[in-house]
Amino acid sequence: MTTDALAIRFAAAADRPAIKALLEAAKLPASDLVESGTVLLVAVDRGRIAGCVGIEPFGECGLIRSLAVDPEVRGGGLARALVARAEALAAAGGIASLHLLTTDAVPFWEHLGWVRVPRESVPDAVRGSRQFTGLCPASAVCMTRG
Repeated sequence: MTTDALAIRFAAAADRPAIKALLEAAKLPASDLVESGTVLLVAVDRGRIAGCVGIEPFGECGLIRSLAVDPEVRGGGLARALVARAEALAAAGGIASLHLLTTDAVPFWEHLGWVRVPRESVPDAVRGSRQFTGLCPASAVCMTRG
């Protein structure tokens, strides 16, 4: 599978069950997506949701979250394409700094130019998110775009 055959678009309400299934399969939190104000993008491959990523905005900073790709299509660059689209969307929307938490994908994010940072260095608004205050474990690595 190549990312050229995919359509990446904003998620619609009808996409929620597929997004929830992807996130649950990846062991990522999905319980607060609607109320958090997270902007979700989905990758559609032959009519089905093959991946997703979210941006939770906090003014001029934001939190990348909910990056998941269907195991059947992993390894083809879809995650990188989703992250690139999310980063571009954030920049176009005036988000100057992006942050994330990860428990097991540090090498992936480092390959994309993200760097580890202390949690204390992240803006207060992001640190006050449900991701930072309870949904992600305290052992999760905090990263920002380098």
